[in-house]
Order: sequence, then structure tokens, then C-alpha cells
Amino acid sequence: MKQRIEILAPAGGDEQLTAALRSGADAVYLGLKAFNARMGAENFGDLSAVVSRCHERSVRVYVTFNTLIQEKELKDAVEALRQIAQSGADGILVTDMGAVLLASACCPSLPLHASTQMTIHNRAGCALLKEMNFRRAVLAREMTREEIRAVTQSAGLETEVFVHGALCMSVSGQCLLSSVLGGRSGNRGRCAQPCRLNFASGRREYALSLKDLSLIDRLSELEEMGVTSAKIEGRLKRPEYVAAAVDACRRTLNGEKPDTEQLRNLFSRSGFTAGYYDGRRDLSMFGIRTESDAQMTRQSLSSVHTVTRTEYASVPLDMTLTLRPDTASVLRVSDGVHSAEVSGAFPQPAQTRPLTEDDAAAALGKLGGTPYFARKIACLISPGLYLSKADLSALRREGIEQIAGQRAQCRPHPFREAWTPPQPCAQPSEPLRYAYLENADQLSDELISFFDRIFLPLRALSVPVLARLGDKAAGRIPALMFGKEEDRCAALLRELRQQGLEWVSVGNPGGIFLAREQGFRITGEYRLNALNSLALEQYRRLQVSECDLSPESTLQNTKAIRSPIPIGMLVYGFLPLMSWRCCPCQGEKGCADCRGKEISDRRSTVFPVLCRKTHSLLLNSVPLWLGDRRSEMPAHHHDSFLFTRETPEECMTAVKRWQKEAAWDAPFTRGLFERELL
Repeated sequence: MKQRIEILAPAGGDEQLTAALRSGADAVYLGLKAFNARMGAENFGDLSAVVSRCHERSVRVYVTFNTLIQEKELKDAVEALRQIAQSGADGILVTDMGAVLLASACCPSLPLHASTQMTIHNRAGCALLKEMNFRRAVLAREMTREEIRAVTQSAGLETEVFVHGALCMSVSGQCLLSSVLGGRSGNRGRCAQPCRLNFASGRREYALSLKDLSLIDRLSELEEMGVTSAKIEGRLKRPEYVAAAVDACRRTLNGEKPDTEQLRNLFSRSGFTAGYYDGRRDLSMFGIRTESDAQMTRQSLSSVHTVTRTEYASVPLDMTLTLRPDTASVLRVSDGVHSAEVSGAFPQPAQTRPLTEDDAAAALGKLGGTPYFARKIACLISPGLYLSKADLSALRREGIEQIAGQRAQCRPHPFREAWTPPQPCAQPSEPLRYAYLENADQLSDELISFFDRIFLPLRALSVPVLARLGDKAAGRIPALMFGKEEDRCAALLRELRQQGLEWVSVGNPGGIFLAREQGFRITGEYRLNALNSLALEQYRRLQVSECDLSPESTLQNTKAIRSPIPIGMLVYGFLPLMSWRCCPCQGEKGCADCRGKEISDRRSTVFPVLCRKTHSLLLNSVPLWLGDRRSEMPAHHHDSFLFTRETPEECMTAVKRWQKEAAWDAPFTRGLFERELL
């Protein structure tokens, strides 16, 4: 018999937490004042009090610790971990590999959950998580029903699936739009949601705004698959939204019909979508928040208040009352784990009507306003005795208080500051030069001569190309490998290894696992989001030989890193700002009706779109260029050039300017090289 799926609710603040508890959530996820991916929420300071309150009600607490961590923040991160461990929380959601290392070293009994920001979307990714002792993976929201089923049934760890709430346009963990355009990093909980602004695809407006997801009517199907947890998005939403979504999930699992109209009225963007789940990634998935939607929300808020007016009774209690002559009354209370025994007033000989078992049970069972309900009440009453309702109520209150105190008692995870900064490796005085190409057509003899290593997509590494590149040849494992693409990549890797290929680059945990299976040497791409020395140490332990830093690593942060493996820096390229599995450039007939491979913003700035068979990328409108700042760069192992749409001639234009340390003579960006990252 499959275990009932967990209803997991967001708690952005105390009011949302109350709403989740009183509407029947099985678990909540919430953040501290720092290091969580919703820094705009109220969040929590006294975590121990929150966990105690939830545990009294049999509600689990998962703490979001899911932002990328800069080098200067590592000590603060340790203190935040200490607070989480001391609270006795039931799990911690992480994104940064440095956080993985810290949590594993300092508080190994605290269960690790992989945040959706880790972009876990295939079996290989789950296999790597299992190796790192993760308990749960929050799966990417872009997965289909069949993909969720396949991963869940083979993962060997718990899976968590988003079932209601907002959808990011980009695959989570693969978005730099807010960071590059405004300096507010979504990977650090500061997303400004620029995608909700009016970007256009041809004449279609708001082309980057997806409708909200809703899979509440699919909960039984997910439960049958073996999915552990049904997650509701919304730590920035109102308490009424949380209550209505939890209530709808609970009613659905109880076989009742949920009020989906109320859900839509409370918050939607022109309705809901299940497009990713159903594998229908078309224009029906797109929608915006209209004034009509907002008006309906204002009218509907009051209808939800009744759901959260009283406690949700979730904890069953067994009670045994004993009344004997000339002996204090005794009430024993148990929840199956904790027990209490309290004594009260002496029963008196009945003057008129003695106390019956039914009357005593009725008085003891009045548990309204508490999170408890009476499962079984036994009354052992000697004949002819009487005890007043007030005395029975006093017994009940004291028994409940003792049980509540035991249930709410904090049970900290052992914590020891067992981490040490990694030993930095030597970096060459003159960096090597790496090229990441989109296709073999970008190759030229000049380019091959200039670069020390050239990375091409696996499918582009034909026998002639391998022969032409010689020992400079390297493969690029796709950062996104949904469904059957994972098997195709694994087969290509086996074939290329047999042909003598030695190096591959990876941009996702699943890629690391597949590369190691075939014995490749591994270069980590910028998509691995390495922002501190401990993340790089964790990648070293996973057999990543060298790694590009995240484009979000500022100059000051890069200088502070003492990396245990050789590191690289992106110095040129049109940075991918988003990764899409539902392309906004499609038309009513899908890709066959493509509107053109570009998106424009409200200022008419054009952003190129790079189309791939399995997904597409939104590129920045101008290239990153650091060629004229080489003297300011900290020591590192290699300079990485990212070539996407460039012709062979355009590739070499960038190379020649690099050789001359020349300024870029057209619009360009420094990225976050000389900015402060929020």
C-alpha cells in the first residue's frame, strides 16, 4: 500500500504559517532571514519556536537554505546552519554545493533536500544526489507525467513535485535574467521578476509570462506513482491563498471535490495550466495577471477566512479516566508516542445522578480549538460516583498541556563546526584558452590553433571532427536531458569514449554522473553555479577536475576564492539568460509556425533566441567582454569563450580583440565583473 502523499505548504511569514497549519498541511517550508530563495518574504527569526509549534501539530518543517553563497558569506552560512540544526527541523533545502558540504560536515543527521534550483530532472541527477546522502529531490517543474514517473520509480530517494502556484519561465536554477539586467539574482533570492514585464514575440505581448500551474486534480495519480510530497508554491502569497490551496489538496485526497473556482479567483494568471505535466508545451501555457483577475481576488478573500478560523484537528489522542472512591481522579492521555498522567479532584458520592461513562467521555472529548481529537476514550468509573464537568475539564486541560509540551519539545540535530577551508591548488601564470562552440560549422583553422581545448556538443563530434581537433577535442554534455534524451546522451558518451575522447564539460549534476560512468575527465561549465571555494571542493569530491565560476561571481568574490581545483572565467559570449522548455517564439501551430528567433523588451531591445531540439535559450542582447580588463583578473586556470550564434569570422573577431587586449567597439556588458551582487 502506497503512503499518502504529503501536502507541503509555503510559509512566507507567521500569518501564512497559521493558515497552513489550520487548513491541514502535512508539512511546511520556510526560510530564515538570510540564505533563502524568497528574501522578499517576511521569513523567520526564531526558528525553534516555529518548529515546536509545527511539531506539536504533527507538521514537518523544511527550511529553505537554497541560495548561492558568496565566499565572504561562508561563516554566516555556518551560523545559519547551526540555528537550523538546533531547531530540530525535519530537513533543509539546498542549492549551493558549498551548502551541501557544510551541512554534511556540520550536521549530518539533518536530512538534505535538493531544491528545484539544482535542476534535478533525470535519473542520473538523482543518482548523484543519492551518493551525496540526499533524502529528497524537488523535481524540475518542466517534467512530464511520464518523466516524473520514471525518475520517481528509479530514484531511490523521495521526490517532491510542485502541484500548484507560479511557474518560472526559465528552468529553475538556469536563469540569469534578473541578475544580468538588474543586479538582483534569482539564484540568491532577489529575483525582480523581469519576465513578467512586456517582452514581445512578434506581435504577441507578455511573451515570457506563464500561467500558474495547477495539478491538484492529479494528486491521486502522483500518489500512485510514489511521489512523496505535493508542493504548493507561494511564500510571497497571502495567507488566504495558502489556506485555499492546502484545503483543496486535502479535499481532493479525501475523495471530495475541491473548490477550483475559489482557487482561480484567489490568484491566477488568466487561469491555470498543466502543460508541462501533460507534455503540451504550447501557447495555451502563457497568461498574465489581468485587472479582472485582481478584482476577483479582492472579492474572494473573505470567503477563505472561515477555513483558518480554528485549529485543524490532526493529532489523535487516547484517554483513560479512572474514578475510584476516596482516590484522586486520574486521566491518562497518549498520542501513541508521548503519554501523560494527571490527577485531579476526588470524586464524590452521587447525590442524584451518578456520572456515566457517556457523560464523562462527552466532557473529555471537547477538544475544539486545539490540534487534537479524541480517537478513543475509556472511562473506568466505580458505581455511584460523581465528578463535575469543571473538574473533568481541568483534567483534560492539564493532560493536553502535558502532551503538548512533550510534542513541542525541541530535539536538536547534533552540530559541530567540522569544516575547514580547502587547500587551494596552484593556478598557472598564463591562463589556458577554452572555446565552447554551438556547432562544428564555427570551427576554423585559426580558431583551432588559438584554443587549448575546444568543447562541442556530443552530436557534433563526428569522426572527421575528432581527427581535426586531435587532443584539443572535448564534448559538451547537455545541461538539460529530459526523458529519453538522457539515454541518448549516455549512449553517445559510451561511443565517444571508445573513440578515445578524454574530456567532457557538464552543466548539471546528472551530467557529472554520466561522465564519471564512462571515465571521462570533467570540466564544470558555468551552469554548475560555483560561487565559493566549498562548492568547488564538493565538485572536486565528485571528480570534477576543473570548473568555470558562475557568471554571478563578481571580481571581488573571485579574488576571495581559494579554489581546490583549477577554475575558469567566462570572458566572452552572449550569456544565456534563460533556458526554456516551452518556447515563446512558437506560433499557434507550434515550432512549425515559429515567429522568429528573437524576443524584444518594452524598450525595443532585441534578445536573440538560440533554438535547440530539446529546449531553447534566451541570449543577452550584447556580449560579455573582459578582453581589455585582463590585467585586473585574479589568477585562474583558463579563460572561457562562449560562442553561440557567431559565424567562424565573428568567433575570430573576438579572439583577435582578445589578443590585442582591445576594447569592444560595439555595445557590450561587463556582466557582474565590477558590480555588487544582490
